[in-house]
Amino acid sequence: MEAAPSTVRVWLEPNYDHGRTGAWLLDWPGAFCWGENRDAALARVPSAINGFVEWLADHGERQDIRIVDATPIVEEVPAVQLSDGYEVNAIFGADGRTVTKDELDQLVRRLAYARDDLVELVDRLKGFAAEGGRLTPDQRSPEALASGACAGREIDGVLRHLAGAETWFVSRLDPDARYDGPREQVTDYLAGSRAFLVDGLRRLFTRDPTLGRTDGKGERWTLAKAFRRSLYHSLDHLDELDRRLALAERRVDLLTLRSDAALDPAQLRHLFAAAGLGSRACDGDEVTARMLTGSTETISAWEDERLVGFARIISDETTNGYISTVAVAPRWQGRGLGRRLMGALMDGRATLKLTLDARRGVEPFYERLGFARVDTVLVRPRDTK
Repeated sequence: MEAAPSTVRVWLEPNYDHGRTGAWLLDWPGAFCWGENRDAALARVPSAINGFVEWLADHGERQDIRIVDATPIVEEVPAVQLSDGYEVNAIFGADGRTVTKDELDQLVRRLAYARDDLVELVDRLKGFAAEGGRLTPDQRSPEALASGACAGREIDGVLRHLAGAETWFVSRLDPDARYDGPREQVTDYLAGSRAFLVDGLRRLFTRDPTLGRTDGKGERWTLAKAFRRSLYHSLDHLDELDRRLALAERRVDLLTLRSDAALDPAQLRHLFAAAGLGSRACDGDEVTARMLTGSTETISAWEDERLVGFARIISDETTNGYISTVAVAPRWQGRGLGRRLMGALMDGRATLKLTLDARRGVEPFYERLGFARVDTVLVRPRDTK
């Protein structure tokens, strides 16, 4: 793998979704991630953009994985909670641009990708439910997930929410628009709402590609904002349902874990780039090969013959060990693979004092595995020059 480090510009939305921080990647309308705080949101940016790139590649839009070495914040606009609990979401300077016909065609094409994926996923969800399976509850906070504090919607509720949102996006810019299509059967509702969304956006674009409006809640809307939010919303709930099904099925247990497998350095660096480990991805194949041979043990995760996870430990195997380079492919994040990799490395090493150097924003993941923050650790950074 040979790729130059790049920057990914970020538009931050603090207080998004009742207190979280949203990170919009507006150079790829629809690409988005969030975190419980600012650091957590920014930590997810590299894997979010690469997950989006891989999703496009799955649908024939070939783009390169990016080695992200910086995430400059272009603009920061907080969401506002009204007294009735309604959330007025951010509008950014970039949302004020004149959208193009190419952008409209691209949006329609990518909305179709997301709907095709949803149809395939719903078939699997129905089969799972027919066998008595129940989806894992959805909580956006990992801490809430661990506590079991939130029940989450069932499949039909999520799908009806998706359909309703598609009609709502059109009404933000055209208050006279009314959806009069089917609602009783959820599949018909989804088909009708999607036609309403696409037809509505096409009509609004034809009327005025610079169209803007403030809705009844005081939220400012433009076509560019409707474009990014409608695609993101489809992808967000597609990921929600897939993640909940993956956890309920324990899909991660179907992956093959290999200890000290012979790894192709270029393949491993590709994983590092996709997962957001930019500095490791920039190491050449020779450095990566030495990293592997210098490890006490490596654990790799495989989906058939596709490398989707990696972690390693350096240890004297008596008193101390250092866990390093934990990488999970974007499509497997949030589905238990990181925990399984860590478990494989920690298994049989209960008597060792284990340390690791966590990226800012991901510390809570390791804390849930028993690691604690200490202020006695000193680090001399790598000299990569």
